[in-house]
Amino acid sequence: MMRFSIKWVAVWCGLAVCSGQVLAAPIPVLAEDNLPFSYRQNGAIQGYCTDIMRATLGAARLPYQVEIQPWARIYTTTLARPGTLMYPVARTPDRENKFKWIGPLVSNRIALFRKKGRGDVVVHSLDDARRYRIGVVNMDFREEYLRRKGFADGGDKTLMVVSSSDLLLPMLQAGRIDLVPLGLAKCAPHGLDCSGIEPVYVLSELESGLYMVFNRDTSDALVQQVRDGFERVRRNGSLARIMEPLNRIYGVSE
Repeated sequence: MMRFSIKWVAVWCGLAVCSGQVLAAPIPVLAEDNLPFSYRQNGAIQGYCTDIMRATLGAARLPYQVEIQPWARIYTTTLARPGTLMYPVARTPDRENKFKWIGPLVSNRIALFRKKGRGDVVVHSLDDARRYRIGVVNMDFREEYLRRKGFADGGDKTLMVVSSSDLLLPMLQAGRIDLVPLGLAKCAPHGLDCSGIEPVYVLSELESGLYMVFNRDTSDALVQQVRDGFERVRRNGSLARIMEPLNRIYGVSE
């Protein structure tokens, strides 16, 4: 038994230690169930931004393990745990110093949507929207933006906060809310069925890039390795090929 143990210790030494190689632990990667950027389908995690994340970490030659969880959970986890990567994240002034940023993956343009046929929901300005119930996701940048603009929860015509974005459209269709701020990319190929909803007002102040982000205490060496991987994906044309359907919607060209 002792000879057997010594033999396998020697083999391990030759493979992992004596060779000077270090077996890196997989990077924890977190995403929200957020069509069409990141979502689970047939047991696999897919989406436009998922494809970019995989291509980037592949180019960086880094192992990873990706999970989909509710937005508030992945946001607070990434803030708390160095080495954690999260995507896609809108880059806003409030978040700028909370993360280390990699990207942008794609531009993000947001509009208030109503249920198709709701002629009673009329929005020509942000002030008009104050008359209606607006569904938002807890700790999402759209909730943060509307709160900065004086919207609040409580009462009949105000913010209605939910834990996950997949709850919003059923609420809109059921008439429990009147408006939902959604990215126009939601209606891209592989996105949501938008036949029952329509945009009524673009929130131009919310246009931003979507990024991958690391916890701000993550080592600069690891962040740079991933940035270099992303740059290779951008230069070789993979980014443009993956994001082309979304870029058509936004009018973005490489």
